[in-house]
Amino acid sequence: MKTPVLAAVLIGLVVYSTPTLAQRKPPLHTDQVRVVYVPPKEPKHQPIHDALRERGILEVLRTLLSPFRLPRQLTLEVKGCDGKVDAYYEDDTATLCYEYVELIQQHAPKVGTPGGLMPADAMVGAIIDTFLHEVGHAVIDMLEIPVLGREEDAADFFSAYILVQFAPDDARRLIQGVGFMMASEAKEALAKPQTLKTFAGEHGLPAQRYYNLLCIAYGSNPKTFGNSVLHGRLPKERADGCAEEYKMLQRAFQKLILPYVDEALLSKARTQVRFNWGPLVPSTDDLDAPPLLRIEP
Repeated sequence: MKTPVLAAVLIGLVVYSTPTLAQRKPPLHTDQVRVVYVPPKEPKHQPIHDALRERGILEVLRTLLSPFRLPRQLTLEVKGCDGKVDAYYEDDTATLCYEYVELIQQHAPKVGTPGGLMPADAMVGAIIDTFLHEVGHAVIDMLEIPVLGREEDAADFFSAYILVQFAPDDARRLIQGVGFMMASEAKEALAKPQTLKTFAGEHGLPAQRYYNLLCIAYGSNPKTFGNSVLHGRLPKERADGCAEEYKMLQRAFQKLILPYVDEALLSKARTQVRFNWGPLVPSTDDLDAPPLLRIEP
């Protein structure tokens, strides 16, 4: 009697330990990114739609992200959101609202960044960073990447890490655009009354996100991004530890993300990306002042 019982137990263990079709993870493939420019509902958004298409912003992102091995298709779309200023990820889709691009326009430099970046070029960096932030959420979701801490912070660092991997001139311009917008948002936020609710959100405060971006950039390459310290925009006490902060982020990215990336395709993709930058504004022109005050030593 014991033998049939034992056999049944063993069979049960085998069945239990063998993954069912429902438990098996779907295969991963590159070239899983599609882009959609949804026609605007509001006539005022048509110029934004046309400018994004002319610049090929979504196509740049598709080229850059196609080497990622994903279990299903990821859609990048821009669309009108019925007046809601938002950018978000849900249902395998990263969405940037035309209304959010309007917000980016409001925070863009009127003449040029302190580094001489034209307003339109500064917006490119901010738009790409916003999309990469949402793609960070998508990668965490689709690949079930573990996150220790807030997912919003992880999405910020996902974007920052990718931005600084470009060729130095491209990376410098992208960080300038993102940094100017973040600093402008931080200045606006700091001018408002602070309540306890201000500190309860799932996102970091605008000023914190700004200094995190500068620290990762400076830590990745002090020569390329040294002006963030020389101009007093990053406190020396933080700057001294940024190389280690960047190395920690690099280790995490290499361990958690890169196994899902075809690195040969990624290297090729980086050579194909073109941002179509305009010339820098001459230093003799009256450039926009840094949105945040200089931090004295």
